[in-house]
Amino acid sequence: MERKRVTVLLGLLLSGICILGGCTSKEERSARKAVEQELEKLQSSDSQTILNCIDAQDLLPSSEYTDEAAEEIADIFSLFYKDFSFEVKKISVEKDKDKGSAQTELTTIDACSLAKDYSLALLQKQIEMDASPGEVEFSLSDSCLLLKEKLETEDYDTETSEVSIPLEKESDTWKVVRTEELDSLLTGNFAGYMSDSRLLSPSEIVAAHFDTIGSFDSEQLKIYLSLDELVETDDTFSNSLAIAIARQIEKSFDYEITGEDQGENDAKVQVSITSPDFETILSSYKRRLTRWLETSEALSAGVQGRRDKERELLISCIEENEDTVSDDIVIRLFNDGINWKIQMDSNIAEAVFGDIPSAIESIAEDIQ
Repeated sequence: MERKRVTVLLGLLLSGICILGGCTSKEERSARKAVEQELEKLQSSDSQTILNCIDAQDLLPSSEYTDEAAEEIADIFSLFYKDFSFEVKKISVEKDKDKGSAQTELTTIDACSLAKDYSLALLQKQIEMDASPGEVEFSLSDSCLLLKEKLETEDYDTETSEVSIPLEKESDTWKVVRTEELDSLLTGNFAGYMSDSRLLSPSEIVAAHFDTIGSFDSEQLKIYLSLDELVETDDTFSNSLAIAIARQIEKSFDYEITGEDQGENDAKVQVSITSPDFETILSSYKRRLTRWLETSEALSAGVQGRRDKERELLISCIEENEDTVSDDIVIRLFNDGINWKIQMDSNIAEAVFGDIPSAIESIAEDIQ
């Protein structure tokens, strides 16, 4: 009688365990273990182990992709997955078909925010290259360094999603079925965000350009704005004039985005741009030149002496200027299916330059 009561009690306990925790078959336990082992690779501190789980091209697709590039990208993975976690919620198996699925909760990096930051960094890098003394080829290795820098310096939030991971049984062993959809989910759809032509708004594109220009030193501004091509004179004066103008822009340039209108494939961004007031510079130059031409020094200087003095006065007026001018302009952009592109026109150039070309043209005979 005592033995019977014990048997009944054990039966009730086992029933309770099944009700509370769920009874799992050997197949389900094996399938769960396969999922856990696969996802635990992403939590490894060894980048190569992670690389064996995720295709590197899902993170940085590129025509330059090589085995060597894959190794460089692998170094980024430990940063990308530092906050990765998962929880297998439910395992379903069809033993007769050797197929199954795992309902799993994934916690991944906020890939949208990372993609936006990375895309902006790429755009700014391209603009900086336009201000470089020589042409520099931007490689996949450079892309890796930029992405790594973002992951090291920024603290990104995480996103949680519920996914169904497909499983199949091969030779009595359950395995995760690798699909493009699963790889996308495991990377937080990073590649998808990167290929979105509207990831960055028109205003963000404009701000990236002007922020980068605003960070340039005088030498970079000279190259980027082709300032040494404003006048056709000897190299020494042309360079001195270009540097003086570049320093004025470096000191005075500022902007404020005041509005945006976005259509399907085109957009308008309203911007107020502050730049050097070259009308004031020109007026100051003409006053000082007029006073000098009335002196005895001007009479005895000769043609070349007068030209040298005119150039000296112009550069001096540019260097000493403190006045600025603000222009409200509309910047037009179009979406080419890859990104928003700024349509450069004379209004943008004039606002950034402060209408330097017109000012220089009006006194060209003096300085050339």
